Amino acid sequence: MLHPDLPAGGNILVLDGLGRCLHAQGRLEEAEGLFRESMRLLEELFGPDHPHVAGALQNLARLRSERGDRAEAVELGARALHILKEQLPPDDVRLADALLNLSSNQYAAKDYDAAEANLNKALRIWEAQEGRRSFGVSTCLNNLGRICEERGETAQGVLYHREAVAIRKEILGDHAETAFSLGNYGAALAGDGQWTEAARALEEALACYERIGQADTPDAATCRANLELCRKAAQPAS
Repeated sequence: MLHPDLPAGGNILVLDGLGRCLHAQGRLEEAEGLFRESMRLLEELFGPDHPHVAGALQNLARLRSERGDRAEAVELGARALHILKEQLPPDDVRLADALLNLSSNQYAAKDYDAAEANLNKALRIWEAQEGRRSFGVSTCLNNLGRICEERGETAQGVLYHREAVAIRKEILGDHAETAFSLGNYGAALAGDGQWTEAARALEEALACYERIGQADTPDAATCRANLELCRKAAQPAS
């Protein structure tokens, strides 16, 4: 796969780009091999504690999580975060990204306490650097809402999702991320037994998907299925 006439940096770009393409195509085993080779070259070129290496570790962590190895994904993400903490100022938004990525792997591993702690750290960085009405904050709020749902803290989960939706409507308007948040908000309302409100949120999500030309996506299909359940649950007993 390596090109003998390319410098190491050129080969890293080729490996990373091809790995991302394979990852997007679902060819995870092939992508993993390329990501690991890219990381090896980065470590040789820059040393093991360079931010470029941290980026490669995060790519590999996401892939390992998708392949079901939650423990390794958390380990890789934690190593990436450690590198960045040593190399960057404590308020650098790249730290917020690393905290968010690690929390996602911890959530997948059902370590909700660790995931929540890292999400709150990421949220504080984004809020300090970009303000409360920022995309990074909205993502943290969305994910905190999911953690609350897993714990059965449905009312608090609804509040997190409601704010995430409000932020994304304000800064993104009609957008896939806005529709996605509306779908999560609807699911949270349903989990809290607020069936009519849940149906409204899901209808709004579907209308947004329709306006942006994504009415046939898997996320839109999930919204439709959830909407049908909410409408049935909201019907008075006969």
